[in-house]
Amino acid sequence: MKLPFWPSPKGYRDIKFGLSRVYELLARLDNPHLKLPPTIHIAGTNGKGSTLAFLRAIFIETGLRVHAYISPHLVNFNERINLAGTDISDEFLNEILRECQAAAEKNPAIPVTFFEGTTVAAFLAFSRVKADILLLETGMGGRLDATNVLPEVLCSVITPISFDHEEFLGNSLEKIAAEKAGIVKKNCPVVFGKQSEEVLRALESLLPLQMTGLISSQTKVYDLGMAGNHQQENASLAVAAVMAQKKFLVSEEQIQSGLKKAFWPARLQKISLPDLPENFELYLDGSHNMQGAETVTNFLKTKKDKRIFVIFSMLKDKNYTGFLQKISEEVDELITLTIPDEPKSCKASELYEIAKQIGIKSQIAENFSDAFKKINHNEPALILICGSLYLAGKFLEEFCCSRGGTNLVNKTPEIL
Repeated sequence: MKLPFWPSPKGYRDIKFGLSRVYELLARLDNPHLKLPPTIHIAGTNGKGSTLAFLRAIFIETGLRVHAYISPHLVNFNERINLAGTDISDEFLNEILRECQAAAEKNPAIPVTFFEGTTVAAFLAFSRVKADILLLETGMGGRLDATNVLPEVLCSVITPISFDHEEFLGNSLEKIAAEKAGIVKKNCPVVFGKQSEEVLRALESLLPLQMTGLISSQTKVYDLGMAGNHQQENASLAVAAVMAQKKFLVSEEQIQSGLKKAFWPARLQKISLPDLPENFELYLDGSHNMQGAETVTNFLKTKKDKRIFVIFSMLKDKNYTGFLQKISEEVDELITLTIPDEPKSCKASELYEIAKQIGIKSQIAENFSDAFKKINHNEPALILICGSLYLAGKFLEEFCCSRGGTNLVNKTPEIL
């Protein structure tokens, strides 16, 4: 389903930090969060989803049944709740949502936000379907995130931290790091991804010595199932987390095999479409902050044998000017879009004017099909659609789920 009926989808981006409402609703449902499989909890700014994908593929390779909770979704809400390798069905999702709604609306009513209510529903689903391990991704921050209600975990994972959602998490890296590090549990292992010196100093001051964990370092180059040099760092972090948890024995062969099979949509995802010319390469990426802009820039530098076209849009509350400045030298031509059916999208005309001021050759397109028509088909081209997960989701919905392209929104690695 596109969005569930409860809590009100109209407010699906309402954000109210705090855990009291979540704990109260969980209590009315007999505390399903205390009946979950052993859990790895993941917070950070960039790479959460990719790190989860690597972990998932590795644990599946060992024969484990793996639950996964992610956000946001790209096309259908069901993507957020993956039960032992299968996205939750509409029927089961509606069943648990009705149960959660009834509990929340008992007198006195608990006014949960969309994310709080659906996270509680996810916990209820995970508690009722057998699995060996749960991979749990935070929604935004960590300390007051609705996922942060488990008393203990197998391992906490902190991916690279940078500026994003400053209006909620704080206007400094120290404040943002404090929120992210709030998922760390006493006497539970924690691993950190590659961090800036500023973030490392903040983490060291925040965490007592006995809670400070392993900082993963890229000491080995893996054969990965996902594009981009940055994925080596995400894979290294996933391997560090596998090694830090002590419940499941994982071999080096299973790690390497799992990493090859890992997949995560809209992270420099290579797309095959039947109507694209043979001399075209098409990639899709949801990066939307400055660290993501650096990832995109580094990727484009490896593709200089082709003319590079970027189909671009971004939400109004993101640093679109900084993003465009960062990638500008690697782009031959930019095509701007307004994200369809997205009120928070920047207008294509506004992005066009900003790109023109930066010095990027640009055009405006009405939609994806119009954007493809504006690209010269007589020369080899690299096309990158980027700037927003919402833009990526719209593309996947239109082209890969309904036009004959391969459906790559959620592909589960197979067990050998």
